[in-house]
Amino acid sequence: MAMALRCLRQLPPLLHNSLSGLARPPLQVPWRHTALMLNGCRQCVVHQTMLTRQLATKKAKAKGKGQTQARVNINAALVEDIISLGEVNGEMLAVMEALKEEFGKNLNIRTSPGALDHIIVTTKDGKFPLNQLGQISLKSPQLIIVNMASFPESTAAAIKAIRESGMNLNPEVDGIIIRVPVPKVTREHRESLAKLAKQLTNKAKDSLRKVRSNAVNQAKKAKSTVSEDTIKLVEKQIQQMTDDMAAEMDKLLAGKTKELLG
Repeated sequence: MAMALRCLRQLPPLLHNSLSGLARPPLQVPWRHTALMLNGCRQCVVHQTMLTRQLATKKAKAKGKGQTQARVNINAALVEDIISLGEVNGEMLAVMEALKEEFGKNLNIRTSPGALDHIIVTTKDGKFPLNQLGQISLKSPQLIIVNMASFPESTAAAIKAIRESGMNLNPEVDGIIIRVPVPKVTREHRESLAKLAKQLTNKAKDSLRKVRSNAVNQAKKAKSTVSEDTIKLVEKQIQQMTDDMAAEMDKLLAGKTKELLG
């Protein structure tokens, strides 16, 4: 009985503590901590926004790279005081013609009469192309004939020039007739010529860049008399001319490579 009374006496305090726990207000977070949390979230949002903008900008730039830029078309007469675009174009065309000439001289596969046209013959009267001294014809794919009837006295000089042409030819003479056997063109020889074609093209592009550099330097000398925007426009025109000529060289190379390896 005494034990039961003791348990009843302890029950009110226990009920009071339990009810107090239920009625206890929620945990209060100090304002300083709340501010830090808000600032951290705000920084995350700002960072995410900046990152999104950066990605959008990069995508726009990448998209812009694939687009063709507007071409420049300056009236050459309006910039004559700065530079003669006609002369610049002439110099670039000269580089192109020199490349074509190099192709003609060094990239023949020796299966046409024209393969010997460029050979220079040194005579007592001077230096002359072989086709001006003799009549060149193709007897068969493996034999070229040079008839020296018009200048028989130059026959020996013509033979010497053909042997020293670097075309690996061994001419034979029969009076005023020069017979030039043409070795069979191997695949290795064709590939070697194709590599030479690329080397000659790269060399021509170097000359083209030199023309561009000289032209740009000349245009910059006029900065004291014209606006900077005008100079930039002229430079863009010169660069465009250079790119166009380089593209023509690439086309020439592609055609010659196809011819050599085809």
